[in-house]
Amino acid sequence: MKKILVLLMLLTLVAGLVAVAGCGDDKKTVSTPMGDVTVEEEGGEVTYQTEEGDVTYDYSDEAPSEEDLGAPIYPDAEYVEGSGGVVSGSSEEGEFTTAGAEFTTSDSFADVVDFYTDELGDPFIVDDATKEASWIVDLSDESVITVTVSDEGTEVLIYIGRLGGGA
Repeated sequence: MKKILVLLMLLTLVAGLVAVAGCGDDKKTVSTPMGDVTVEEEGGEVTYQTEEGDVTYDYSDEAPSEEDLGAPIYPDAEYVEGSGGVVSGSSEEGEFTTAGAEFTTSDSFADVVDFYTDELGDPFIVDDATKEASWIVDLSDESVITVTVSDEGTEVLIYIGRLGGGA
């Protein structure tokens, strides 16, 4: 679990650093509360050098596949353009892949919850008042999948995310 928390913190840092680094082939050093980080971009690959080692990310903004996400995508759900992608990384600790995306459907909240219950088991939490259900699934490759289904009134929003594991 500690590894997952570290990865979550690192990915949050990565998102901020990508915005700071800008586009193109570039190398910059940014001071953060966690120490100095050197960011180097080359093509679609970004390398972060810290006191604790280097991490390299190869980012794609295309819709992730079910294989990338580690969970099924609800049948006929539509990908929310620009809502997700896949980040693969490597460091001294090994390789990992993080993926996430949002999807929508006009099917009922109950139908979508039933589908994911059949696929993933009982939800971790269900809030009938807000019509939201969430699953957290540990996979054998040391990755964790989260699925959240929420009723947004005119549509049902599905978020699928995967953190860690082999690339």
